[in-house]
Amino acid sequence: MGRFLLMIPGPSITDPETMLDMAKPTHSHVSEDFDTMHRESLGMLKKVFGTEGDVVVIPGSGTAAIELAVRTSVKPGERVVVLKAGFFADYLADAARRIGADVAVVQSPTGRGFTGDDVERILRGGGYSAVLLQHVETSAAVANPVKDIARKAKEFGAKVVVDGIASVGGMEMRLDEWGVDACLTGSQKALAVPPGLAIVAYRKGFAPLSESETTYFNISRLLKEMESTRNYYITPAVNMVYALHSSLRRILAEGLEARYRRHEVLAKAVQRGIEALGLRLVAEEPFRAHTVTAAYIPEGVEWPRLYSEMRARGVEIAGGLGELRGKIFRIGHMGEVTANDVTATLASLERSLAKLGYRVEFGSAVRAAQEVLHSYGV
Repeated sequence: MGRFLLMIPGPSITDPETMLDMAKPTHSHVSEDFDTMHRESLGMLKKVFGTEGDVVVIPGSGTAAIELAVRTSVKPGERVVVLKAGFFADYLADAARRIGADVAVVQSPTGRGFTGDDVERILRGGGYSAVLLQHVETSAAVANPVKDIARKAKEFGAKVVVDGIASVGGMEMRLDEWGVDACLTGSQKALAVPPGLAIVAYRKGFAPLSESETTYFNISRLLKEMESTRNYYITPAVNMVYALHSSLRRILAEGLEARYRRHEVLAKAVQRGIEALGLRLVAEEPFRAHTVTAAYIPEGVEWPRLYSEMRARGVEIAGGLGELRGKIFRIGHMGEVTANDVTATLASLERSLAKLGYRVEFGSAVRAAQEVLHSYGV
């Protein structure tokens, strides 16, 4: 297990130092030491999200973050549009419907996201007060240009809620500058922390809504808890916050721009390597994510057998979801993933496909990836 390579779109690899920090003795959640660490973590998260507004961290999955973000950004009865580029947009739509919003879903063709021009056409005459979307739709490895979409939405006076579960910490996000009102993520993706924390950040000047509060998703009390854990309402996941604090320190020490560049380079290496095998990527060129890559499985190869062959070689990759189930495979390359992890995964992919009867020129994927890495000085 210690040599197992986790290359799925989350949970991602966690640095051993972060795991050790998480294993430290649990402090009282209202102690001065923990309160200080909690506030420091929120401060570092603001840098990652690009906001001077509020950030809320609670125990939960990314789905919990979706529900909190939608409940605090959309009012019952509001007309909102969900930009669907894949499977997980349905989570946003469902969360909005459950609070009584009037939800319209606009779906893009498989492998394509939305441009600013697309959003203008959708919003013109639509009467929408909010736009909900994924930054990275992991089911298709599609990235939406959030900056362009948010700018266009603001021209129509619409709020913007972004699911950044598979992007925050690995791709640029600037809430205040871009006009994103709320952005959410989970701890287990590009932040490189084990699963267990739901995180929502708000743009400076945006006041989270309290109309749809529940016992758990009570933003009024949660904001007080974020000021100091001594105002606790929901008991913090103390040891998870240890891990978050540790990983955020690593992220900021690497430097956000350097981290985003590393993710971009690794993505290009994986994509070039897969194409060198003659396989077709799901996402079109302008919409390819930097944290995950999806490709169609070649004819004659079955997903369960490909998964088993990769796992037998110590590498775990992911399959398709929804309408793409059984048709594609996905490789995650986010957080603490390195160039060596990428080349090892591609080498295992070559051998696995060859074992399953697909014609492979050994070394072609690895060579193509190496050429990308070398060209960027990695």
